[in-house]
Amino acid sequence: MREFGRPPVMLDIVEEHFDELDFLSEHREANVFTPDWDLAWLAAHEERCAAHLDGLRLAELHGTDLAMARLCGGEMAAALAATLVLASADAGEQKPRFTAPVFAALRTADPPVVDGIRRALRHGVPVPLGPALRELATGADPLRAAAAIDVLAFVRAGDVTVGDLTRSTEPGPLVLALGAAARLGTLRAGDIAAALEHGDPGVRRAALRAAAHVGMPDLAARCRAAAGRPTDPDPEALLWLGVLGDPADEALLRAAVQRPDLARAAVQAFGAFGRTSAIPLLLELSRDKALGVPAAFAYGRITGCRDLFGEKPFPPPEVAEGEDENEDLPPAPERMASDWRRRAATMAKDRAFQHGHELPAAALPAAFDALPLDARRDVYLRLRARGAAVPDLELEALALRQRR
Repeated sequence: MREFGRPPVMLDIVEEHFDELDFLSEHREANVFTPDWDLAWLAAHEERCAAHLDGLRLAELHGTDLAMARLCGGEMAAALAATLVLASADAGEQKPRFTAPVFAALRTADPPVVDGIRRALRHGVPVPLGPALRELATGADPLRAAAAIDVLAFVRAGDVTVGDLTRSTEPGPLVLALGAAARLGTLRAGDIAAALEHGDPGVRRAALRAAAHVGMPDLAARCRAAAGRPTDPDPEALLWLGVLGDPADEALLRAAVQRPDLARAAVQAFGAFGRTSAIPLLLELSRDKALGVPAAFAYGRITGCRDLFGEKPFPPPEVAEGEDENEDLPPAPERMASDWRRRAATMAKDRAFQHGHELPAAALPAAFDALPLDARRDVYLRLRARGAAVPDLELEALALRQRR
């Protein structure tokens, strides 16, 4: 056991290390499935986080004292950063020295703090916290039990069960329980069916991803039914038909473009769908005032084209009182059409593409790790939903652990 001391440091620099780790960690969590980052960008961002964590480690007790002071301040990102510092200080230890306050916070702190601790522990559970997490996982508090189970499932612990949490009525614990059950391979069809009808869209998204992860046989049929309802159709289900990528659903997506309550989701779904047969429609929609921006993004997601937008008009158009100015750049339809004339001969009409890379029907594409993070996730879940023989990948893990 190495004793920590108080080496000579500049305390304001230690605080700056913590503030940067706080900011960068929150930014990483917000962008883990963004269309703007790929795995290399995620890795570079995580290297910056690691550099600030190293600075806090070198500060020894100055760093751990600061982390303990910020742990329960009520902010998710601060709790995340503080847990990373305290967990690294206890790395390799058999008894809790610096992580005892972490477990205490898991048991008593406000939800944002619990959420930050959960996110941090996903990337490394100190030995002393393992038994404590298992104890918490069987507790009566759904929020704290779900947080502990999420961490244990994330690291694929084989001795944890989700129990009845997948039947919770609280959105937060239910979302975590669905993800954990999918990771552990214990998700029940009845639990998915109920979650797909939940009133919270976040729960429905979690249920769709979990169902795809375990290869739920009737997922596409359920999505078609939910998206095709005459009243109150579910845009999330429609978007998911794009992710699943069944060519038979193209007609349904085209019909949804004509419905004001589904049009934007349908255009976005075409991007995930990836079929070049939809590109003429996207080029046409790029001239539409309401759908032009999502149509341009969908075209770029299929083809990999980056030169999709023009410049904002000057002077800017007047905005009606009470409305916000549109910050999106206007699409460049002629530029997109010219780009497609160059690409069309090289992209087969009966195939699916993401960012210009052809997608095999039953295997990860060679360019899988080069895809933007949202497309990478959707390609993976499409294959899992089809029952393809792809490995169990953790797409929210640190980038260096994800690379194949």
